[in-house]
Amino acid sequence: MKRGLLWSVMATFGGAVGSVFVTPLLVTRLGPSEFGVYVVVLTLASCAAFFDFGFTWAAGRYLTDDAATGRRTDLIGRFFTLVHFFIGVGLLSVAAALIVGPSILRRAGVAVDTSILVSLALAAASFALTLQIGLQGTLLRSCQQFEAVGRMNTIASLLLPLTTYLALQTSARLNVLLVVNLVVNGVVLSLFVARSRRELNTPDPVVRWAPRYLTEMAVFGGWATATRACGLMILQLDRIAVAVLGSVTGVTYYAVPASVASRVNSIGSTAAGLFFTRASALHAAGASMALRQQHAAATRLLVWVTAAAATPLVMLGHEFLRAWVGSEMAVQGMPILVALVIGYAVMAVGSLDSVTLEGCGRPDLTGLSVLAWSAVACLVVLSLGPTLGARAVAYAVGGWLAGVGLTSMVLTRAVVLERGEERLGFPVVGLGLVVATTALAAQLVRPMIDGLVAALAGLGGTGCIALVVGFVVVLTGRDRAVVMDEIADLVPAFRGGLAAARDWSRPTER
Repeated sequence: MKRGLLWSVMATFGGAVGSVFVTPLLVTRLGPSEFGVYVVVLTLASCAAFFDFGFTWAAGRYLTDDAATGRRTDLIGRFFTLVHFFIGVGLLSVAAALIVGPSILRRAGVAVDTSILVSLALAAASFALTLQIGLQGTLLRSCQQFEAVGRMNTIASLLLPLTTYLALQTSARLNVLLVVNLVVNGVVLSLFVARSRRELNTPDPVVRWAPRYLTEMAVFGGWATATRACGLMILQLDRIAVAVLGSVTGVTYYAVPASVASRVNSIGSTAAGLFFTRASALHAAGASMALRQQHAAATRLLVWVTAAAATPLVMLGHEFLRAWVGSEMAVQGMPILVALVIGYAVMAVGSLDSVTLEGCGRPDLTGLSVLAWSAVACLVVLSLGPTLGARAVAYAVGGWLAGVGLTSMVLTRAVVLERGEERLGFPVVGLGLVVATTALAAQLVRPMIDGLVAALAGLGGTGCIALVVGFVVVLTGRDRAVVMDEIADLVPAFRGGLAAARDWSRPTER
């Protein structure tokens, strides 16, 4: 699992690096208007994910249970049933994109012709392949093949920006780029299928379509399904809301900073997925104190990493956007970037509390919170959208993220985590020191930023300062020892050099 997490981090890093080179070229070659169409088309194609009925999430739980208990027939039958079901969802995606997409694009001021219809069909077909890729990855993770999944995700994170960059060098337009997306997803799916075959080999006959598996999974986690449906609505339809309220050009100035801001939650979402099973096991065993301790330690680690990722973007985001894409992107996108970075940072930490509530049998609390904040976000968009446009959507989404995250934190501590003699508080003081120190470093760095390289160096430098300060003031001695132990295990070359520091950080035994 540790190596799988490392590969997941590498995939996230690879995708972020790729976007640094590809995004400004996309905006420049396509122009703000056509780039906005590109984003809206991809968003419309993914809207059929509403119709997975939570099976994507439930598959992880059920396939893992089948693999752990040796029910090979059920594992394979359930997997192939889901394959066929997701083929249906993919076809529905194509139909929905072609039926609903043109009217939304016309509302945003786009002239819909045959080329646009082809774009919608290509994007929907590409989305259908990503559903199958996700299912293949879930199967491998269920069989404890975390490293294999991480490696192939890393390949995908590098392959897509590289092929897009090469296509743009040949002056490719919208439909060619969508064909590139489709081909890359097909290659990645082929890699997953080749790796999954050994997990599906069995001499026994298997059922390839059994609706009873769907019924069983649909019954499980109704609240969790509603929670994820609301999240999909808020975090996918925001681009469409911007297009309808303004134009597809406005989508460009929203989508670029939104993509940057979402990186802040990359580690949080990965850590939450891993902690879900741990919280479930500890709750089932009645180990409430162990749950409190491990939850507190995981929270400190997330605060440490998230603050180091978010604070530099808030402090130096304007300079980065200006050097990366242009001055107009900096002016239009900076308010959006700040609102969404703060929201994603809170959600990154609060996601741990959300999965703790679900793992302890209270998904209803998370579901009600998400529904309530979704209603608030919709009201903000309806009331402020006509005047603020894309900014209103950013404020609504950022507020939704922060509201859900904070509510989950409060509910988890009030309902699930019992109070004990040991005090396990939120590292507020340490977080404040990290923010203050990073802000001071950003003030010193800002005058030296005169290009993209300097902007990236400024972000990286202030992020490293935040990491170092947080390592001392946010983490405890035991946390520091654990971090250095993990680094030594994952990177053997560092093992000797970290020995002395690890001994210094390890708390004194009593």
